[in-house]
Amino acid sequence: MVVFLDAGTTCQSVVPFLVGRKDLTVVTNDFHAVLALCELPSVHTVHTGGEVDVSSGSSSGPLAARTVGALNLDLAFLSAGSWDLPHGVTSFSMDKVLLKQAVMESAGSVALLADSTKWCAVERFNVTKLDRLDTVVTDVGLPAAVVDRIAEEGPAVLRTG
Repeated sequence: MVVFLDAGTTCQSVVPFLVGRKDLTVVTNDFHAVLALCELPSVHTVHTGGEVDVSSGSSSGPLAARTVGALNLDLAFLSAGSWDLPHGVTSFSMDKVLLKQAVMESAGSVALLADSTKWCAVERFNVTKLDRLDTVVTDVGLPAAVVDRIAEEGPAVLRTG
């Protein structure tokens, strides 16, 4: 299986669940995730490369998007700093949009990992509408009425914690 982990602490939290997995390749643009994955010798790790964003410890942009475009991803975990119903997932950076959209094109299934504190925030660039996602994983801080509305858009919604 080939899995993409997007940059950010929410996606980084997936790494401990990969302990002991075999026949797994993890592709990521997150340097912190790469360091954590180095502790898991059974997991094959690929970093996307690209323009480095020191503030987030990640990379993105056209070079990273080209790397992802050359891969067949089974499952992608995308992060979001901002998301809502009318706009979907948005970003402050066009480089991040390019990478996220390339990931979505290469992935068989796409899950958004986004906590409720990022709900109802909107940035200037559109990544995707929620109906293009297969799953949304969020926390119990997102009101049940909002969860129902998201599910009406199409993705399954899982609330944790």
